[in-house]
Amino acid sequence: MNNNSRMTGWVVLGAALMVVQGIINFIYGFAAIVHAHWYTYANGTVYWLNTTNWGWAVLLIGLLLILSGFLLWNGNLFGRTMGVIFAIASFIANINYFPVAPAWTTLALVVDAVIIYAILAHGSELKHA
Repeated sequence: MNNNSRMTGWVVLGAALMVVQGIINFIYGFAAIVHAHWYTYANGTVYWLNTTNWGWAVLLIGLLLILSGFLLWNGNLFGRTMGVIFAIASFIANINYFPVAPAWTTLALVVDAVIIYAILAHGSELKHA
């Protein structure tokens, strides 16, 4: 087994995490669109958010993460590029919600960091010749 074949596991993990995170973002976005007061109150503090607009943004990021994850599985350069961009966007979006849900936000930040590392360090190893 050569070094490239061992490192493709990171890329497959990154792609799988992108798909899972995309599905979760899609569900959160859909829930925020349907029920606009879902994220308004947390930890005894009122957060004045336009959750409908936020929901559409998160839903779109979720769909793009799912698409990028499937493209990454196929070794597609566009999938790798978009995967890094959307994982960074997801990372930044999750930082904003740390006061609302610190445990889940920390988990999401770690997942985003693993996705970014997997794509940047080992993304070219699934490239089809």
